[in-house]
Amino acid sequence: MPKRFTVAAVLVVLLVLSASRVFAVAEAGVPSLIIPPGARANGMGECYVALAEDATAAWWNPGGLAFVKGQNLALMHSQLVPDLASDVYYEFLGYANEIQNLGTFSFSLVYLTYGKSVATNATGIELGTFTSWEASGAASFAMPFGDNFGMGLTMKFIHADLAPDDFTLENLDGTGSSFAVDTGILWKIPSKKLSVGMSLTNMGPDISFIDQEQSDPLPITFRGGVAFTPISDEISNLVLTFDLEQSLVWTLSSKVKPRYVLDVDSPVTIPAKIVGMSKNARRSEIYHIGAEYRYVDLLAGRIGYVYDEDGDFKAATYGLGFIYKNQLSLDYANVPQASTLGRVHRWSVSVAF
Repeated sequence: MPKRFTVAAVLVVLLVLSASRVFAVAEAGVPSLIIPPGARANGMGECYVALAEDATAAWWNPGGLAFVKGQNLALMHSQLVPDLASDVYYEFLGYANEIQNLGTFSFSLVYLTYGKSVATNATGIELGTFTSWEASGAASFAMPFGDNFGMGLTMKFIHADLAPDDFTLENLDGTGSSFAVDTGILWKIPSKKLSVGMSLTNMGPDISFIDQEQSDPLPITFRGGVAFTPISDEISNLVLTFDLEQSLVWTLSSKVKPRYVLDVDSPVTIPAKIVGMSKNARRSEIYHIGAEYRYVDLLAGRIGYVYDEDGDFKAATYGLGFIYKNQLSLDYANVPQASTLGRVHRWSVSVAF
């Protein structure tokens, strides 16, 4: 007897995929690679390529790791659709360690869970529950060239487990794995109070589920940005940032490939998940602007804006940071999602030692 996901389970997955502006245009697989870590960066309009100098730099710009001093640990937690499902959330853990006269090593882990789903057969009888999730582990190294220039490289392994073989139509594991490489540079220009960053991330082979015909490209992305610090003294520090983000994913086939088969008798109408665009189609640029004001290195206020024409996403972000002796930082960000979903809270902790 054929087996299929329940409509409710697929609905949760589709809602998660639409919960952030980066999913508004179906362009790549592995959504966990696109969710930006660090509440500081999120509060500044996801504008961090030229500022990344902590343990989240491995995600934003590996070149920024070259400026990490000592050791740095960063963690972030975020529920993605709290109004719909409490067990759908994202976790980030990053660690960076400076080695004198050599460079900086970094390790990071990302985990995204879609929560529990219920599988039924064609007659609606429940067959059991399963949890869908994604995870990736990354190792990075960055080296300074002089006092003001850094270059870095990241290698990552990605694994996604959407469903066990007992609950797929083909009776094959709905799992996939891939690997990717990130690279980036960060250049500081003290005389101009500027820093300039560029990164190219998620360069790797497609990730396949069930079989090679059901594969998606990784979200290969270029980011370039500048940060300007017009005020910096013992009392105040003001940073203004601007980033440009460009997806480099082209969908080479216009063939429509449904990933999930839904019960045609269901009273809920949901289109099958399809990934397909015309040949050489590519989304337009995404623009990010942000600002951060710090008062006596104790309290920080942040604001930003994201402009995404293709994703029909144009919204502000904001956040707060509490800093203790420039060693411990507790950060909060409030960020928007798709227009049909409420804003979400993101919390992160950064420790320097």
